[in-house]
Amino acid sequence: MSMEISLVCIVDAEGRKVAAQCVDSTPKAIVALLERHGPMERVVIETGRITPWVALGLHELGVAIVCIDARQAHQSIKAMKAYKTDPHDAAGLA
Repeated sequence: MSMEISLVCIVDAEGRKVAAQCVDSTPKAIVALLERHGPMERVVIETGRITPWVALGLHELGVAIVCIDARQAHQSIKAMKAYKTDPHDAAGLA
């Protein structure tokens, strides 16, 4: 199986982007990135092929998860007049 990559976007309490970085789509890799930027209130993840595994792993590592439907995310991003790309998805979800 080839390794999946996720784009993680971190925003502060005011919604300003703090970081955006690609990491391996493993719970440990995602948590390692999040921990470098301090405590997180919650993580939003979009549904996809590996979402159940990643979400469960993040939950087991103590991360509060909100999972949203990819189609709804697409509509929200479209409403913001942003093209649906991984960077726009990550920023829109954040």
